[in-house]
Amino acid sequence: MLLDDRYPVLETLESRDGVTLYRVEGGLVFYFDVRTPQDKDRFYRYRAAIRRLEELGLLEAQVSAKPGRYYAFFPERPLSGRRPPKEVLAALAPFGFGPEHVAMGEDKVAYLAPWPLRLGAARRGRGGFWSRVAPGLFLLGLGLLLLAQGLYRYFNPPEYVVPDLVGKTAREAFLLLRDTGLGLEVEEGNDPSRPKEVVLEQDPPPGTRLRAGRVVRLVLNQARLVPVPDLRGLPRAEAEDRLSGLGFQVGRVAAVEAEEAAGTVLATSPPAGTPMAYGARVDLLVAGERSGERVVVPRLVGLKREDALFLLNAAGLLPQVEEVPSGAPEGLVLAQVPGPGEAVLPGSPVRLRVAVQGAVQLPEAFPGTPLRSVVLALDLPPEAQGRQVRLLLVDARGAQVVYEGPGEEGLRLSGTYQVLGEARFRLYLDGELFQEWAP
Repeated sequence: MLLDDRYPVLETLESRDGVTLYRVEGGLVFYFDVRTPQDKDRFYRYRAAIRRLEELGLLEAQVSAKPGRYYAFFPERPLSGRRPPKEVLAALAPFGFGPEHVAMGEDKVAYLAPWPLRLGAARRGRGGFWSRVAPGLFLLGLGLLLLAQGLYRYFNPPEYVVPDLVGKTAREAFLLLRDTGLGLEVEEGNDPSRPKEVVLEQDPPPGTRLRAGRVVRLVLNQARLVPVPDLRGLPRAEAEDRLSGLGFQVGRVAAVEAEEAAGTVLATSPPAGTPMAYGARVDLLVAGERSGERVVVPRLVGLKREDALFLLNAAGLLPQVEEVPSGAPEGLVLAQVPGPGEAVLPGSPVRLRVAVQGAVQLPEAFPGTPLRSVVLALDLPPEAQGRQVRLLLVDARGAQVVYEGPGEEGLRLSGTYQVLGEARFRLYLDGELFQEWAP
């Protein structure tokens, strides 16, 4: 077997706690199986301890922290068996390592183990009887001690005092809880007045005593601002729903007389596009009731022609129907003017655009004038997908609707039309001119 395409394995000496010790050509390799954040944290603490010894000139090693290749290689050195000096122990103490993790060479540290050493496994065949037996006896005694401590902790789980984490950064909170045995859950909060990534709330509160394994919940500040939406032209109820959905509060609502239907939003304060904090208040200015008896225009778009005509007649309004070719079902109302909710005088006209199938027959505006034929063959462009499409044929007689309806990329529009004089096709997407050409 070849580790990391560079270290031929001679034998496997030991494997425990997710770490395998190999004897390779030229030295030893401690190979970490990193699967969880705890495993990665353990490896980086081990790597930091090795780097500290290297900085002091007390150790030589090659460390890899590439994904899937977490290991440390130590060149083979003769072991002295002497106790690590004070400077070695002082350098390792902040990282949780002690003399039981260190194997000393003649002049410096030979290698650092991630768990208490069994020197016999790494020094197989070296030294006298006691040099092989003493470490085993020591580890046996240490194992019995740890077993006793583990049983005691199992039947008497320790309690930890929850620290005060409010105002701390996410990293500071993690470091304070890392060695307590307590779990951590985080949810987002939003307070633009506080720095981002600081703890806004915690549960349970500071000073609470919890047993190991219990969870501390934190609310972490994201401090996001939300722009005020453009609500002009919307009915008041719909505008208030949109504000609530974005996390704003509806503030004062003022009404003024206007040409728009009663309840239509005219403006907001702050104006549309202003970045605001979550929960901020937005005031509305809406159109009030106009003087005189009025009739509210019903919503007709999406109804069949006969249903729309019935509603208009019942409301005392005058329907005006314009048929336009469309891919929509025959007789479906595509648009209406005035719009739904607008208040108009009784007998006012309401213009409906109704879908029909087939080509448009353009009326002859100038009798006796010779007409010519033009051919249309158009595949709607990708920009038309999901947008409202309107195609006009403009000649000396004016503009006529060739197609009006929902857009779809690649939709084929074709036909032959009679025109008078110079003619042009005009393609509109969502009411804006997209393309114009002569047939």
